[in-house]
Amino acid sequence: MTARPTPTPRTALLIGAAGGMLREVARGLAGEGHTLVLFDRDEEAVTLLAKQLEELTRVEVVVGDITDIPAAERQLTDIVERFAPSILVNGVGGDTRVIGYADLTTDHFSQAYLENVVSSWIAVKVCAPHMAKNGYGRIVNFASAGGRTYSHFNNAAYVGAKAAVIGMTKQMAYELAPAGVVINVVAHGPIATDRVAGAWERRDPEQKKAVLSKLPMGRMGTVSEAVGSVLHLCSESAGYSTGSVIDINGGLYM
Repeated sequence: MTARPTPTPRTALLIGAAGGMLREVARGLAGEGHTLVLFDRDEEAVTLLAKQLEELTRVEVVVGDITDIPAAERQLTDIVERFAPSILVNGVGGDTRVIGYADLTTDHFSQAYLENVVSSWIAVKVCAPHMAKNGYGRIVNFASAGGRTYSHFNNAAYVGAKAAVIGMTKQMAYELAPAGVVINVVAHGPIATDRVAGAWERRDPEQKKAVLSKLPMGRMGTVSEAVGSVLHLCSESAGYSTGSVIDINGGLYM
């Protein structure tokens, strides 16, 4: 059996790094020896994560709100100038509110689009040109099973925004492919992060039974099950995958 090659140490920028899934992505990348730049608006949470990872690798914390686009663009530009990340993971965006279409407002759509689409775009806009100049880049955007089909857990504004993330990623993948920069999507189904698990516990038993009956595996996924595909798409071995959508949903969408 051929041994798996040792990853080349690189720098990874994680947007929304203190979130449930990205915390574990950060641990995985740290374990591979990559330098980490952790970007999050929750200073306490991201600082705590950095302290936990500092014994594994070099870690830099940047406190900022990626949805404040002008400020975020300035911060991202500084990150690129100082650290030149060649791995970018956009993990911001999430909504556990079940709201019927008739009760949504234009504000719901504007916020969902800002949090999921525009925030991912601004990070790619700033980081990808430097990657392209160097001929190497790995970018992962987070969508959702809802962006592939429908959702029991969210609403039409969120689902529409996640579908837009997929379409946007495919177009950017086409534009970046000649430069050696690949950009892909992970579309998670119901993963038991702290936020999702909390919303789940507030459901009544009949609702839970109805939702689980739609899942061929009959259960939510774990965070550790969710991050493996992200780590693969961040790796050197993902160099011929671009514009792809990796579905991690226990069979909800296949």
